[in-house]
Amino acid sequence: MDKLSKEDYIFFDGFKIVVFWWHGGEWNGVANYGDSPEEVVLNMSQGSWIPEENGNPTEYMAGVQYRSFQEHTSLYHDEESFLQLLIKDGVLKIYKWDWEPENK
Repeated sequence: MDKLSKEDYIFFDGFKIVVFWWHGGEWNGVANYGDSPEEVVLNMSQGSWIPEENGNPTEYMAGVQYRSFQEHTSLYHDEESFLQLLIKDGVLKIYKWDWEPENK
């Protein structure tokens, strides 16, 4: 497992949401962050190696869901529920979650 430096944590403190990817019970060295679930998923999608998913959060969420759960029917309804699904499944671990939905 790669160790994060003090500077990494200072950088992460600039965002409302920070999640770490886990695989096989260990951190895989990837962190995603943003000030809203939409920003976090956009950040995630920009790291995709699949051209149709790269920078496209909707395609990215569908692809991750299929690769993780072998399910075509949507198991989430927005970016926040997508992140919560991955957290519940143990794929993501929360480092920081200070985001709250705005009243509309």
